[in-house]
Amino acid sequence: MAVMKLNIKQIKENAKENFEKTWVDSARLLPKRTKIEIRKKGKEHPFWIMNEKLRKIFLKEGFDETENLTILPQEDIYKEYGPESAVILDRSFYLAKLPRPDIGLSAQKIKEIKKIIRLFGGQAEDFSEKKLKEILRDYKKGKIESDDLTEEMVVKLKIKTEQATAIIDLFPEFKKIKPKATNLTLRSHMTATWYHTLAALQTKKEFPIALFSIGPRYRNEQKEDNQHLRVHHSASFVIMDPNASLDAGREITKKIIKNLNFEKVKFEKKKATSKYYAPGQEEEIFAKYRGRWFEIGDIGMYSPISLANFGIEYPVFNAGFGIERLIMIQKGYDDIRKMMFSQFYLKNHFSNEEIARSIHLKKRPETKKGEEIAAAIYKTAKKYKNKIGPVEFTAWQGKIANKKIIVKVAEPEKRKMLIGPAGFNKIFIKDKNIIGSSGSVKASSDKLKKECSTTEFDYMKAIAADAAYKVENKEKEFEYKVKIVRSLGDINLEVPKPIKNYLKAEHKKIDIRGPVFVTIKVSYQFNLKKK
Repeated sequence: MAVMKLNIKQIKENAKENFEKTWVDSARLLPKRTKIEIRKKGKEHPFWIMNEKLRKIFLKEGFDETENLTILPQEDIYKEYGPESAVILDRSFYLAKLPRPDIGLSAQKIKEIKKIIRLFGGQAEDFSEKKLKEILRDYKKGKIESDDLTEEMVVKLKIKTEQATAIIDLFPEFKKIKPKATNLTLRSHMTATWYHTLAALQTKKEFPIALFSIGPRYRNEQKEDNQHLRVHHSASFVIMDPNASLDAGREITKKIIKNLNFEKVKFEKKKATSKYYAPGQEEEIFAKYRGRWFEIGDIGMYSPISLANFGIEYPVFNAGFGIERLIMIQKGYDDIRKMMFSQFYLKNHFSNEEIARSIHLKKRPETKKGEEIAAAIYKTAKKYKNKIGPVEFTAWQGKIANKKIIVKVAEPEKRKMLIGPAGFNKIFIKDKNIIGSSGSVKASSDKLKKECSTTEFDYMKAIAADAAYKVENKEKEFEYKVKIVRSLGDINLEVPKPIKNYLKAEHKKIDIRGPVFVTIKVSYQFNLKKK
């Protein structure tokens, strides 16, 4: 079957010339009434693996999980940092809003709108100028959400989607809108948002109030590189209690870090204390990993001034870890972008297990009877594999539509076994090489299973699936033969192109050579009378 590919160059050119027509026509380019079978187990992202690990650690230690605010007014930064705020805000992202435009309907615009309606097969006489004015007025007043504007026009004006968007495109007022800044910021660290949570809960929960939250932080970094992202994630926890102290918090932090399997951990007082911490009450956490010290987090006691500004009456200990930092250290990543985002992978890396899971059938039966035929061929071949020819064994017989089908596994030559020595070879992945169990690695199947990843197929199972597929789709009797296997394709198997490219780049082998020598005979009888 031909691979569906879009002619993106032509599509872009057409859209530039006439977007709405191209948009409508593009629906015909997409496949219809297809089925997709996802044959492999999904691959977890390293961030979410660490995220879940941290969640379990916090919950085990008695912390309640919570979600904190993401959007904060800049006044909160001043409450937190005091005189240091002006500098801190430089790393914050401010939010902006687009003002709703005033849009008038001139006689010329009405004429162009009616032309658009006719162009897409509508009746211009049915167009209601009054209703469009009402829609635009309600949009200006905020009664209609921006993402509902098109639908409002479609429903109230009784026009098509492509007509509505073409009408919107007539008004330059939409295109000339410029964002206006607000005093709202995205949280640059989790601390700023903890104050609101703690202020609300200080009279509603028993002490100690122990909470954790895992979520994104937004930093206006000068640039993104292998060590810096503008959006990264924090695992942060707080303990509010009348007796909370840096010493008490440090001991609890040590228990949490112990679960992360670092060799050694040390805490060092930070030379310049952040203003939201009390003087001399902030420490950085370093973990020894593979013989080197790495900073993995920060702890401290919130400044009484910051607490007072948010109406918090009790001492608070806080600690935070950069999740991406933890993963990079433990997994040895040299580029945070490659770790987090698939589009930055400079080279795909596949494990033995991933390669094994990726190997799949080129052709497989499409019907229940086809599946029965494949299973019968395999069972018969396995049962009589050592019988000496000339022999033949009926594997399956039955009716499909108006024909009777007889499927046999045969060996026509004298003094040869029904199935050759490699017929039931298993396929293993060892050191990223794809091998048959009696191929280039001289070892027993049991030993291979311990050292390698295995696929779900042996040679005969894949061959039987291909033969059954052909039974379903051929109209004349035929013989299906596989002699010497030299490639995966010879036994109806293939690997996806990305993995094939990876194996080639890594100079890995696909060695499944072996003698199969199987013959499957298929005979048909037509024009059977239906009873």
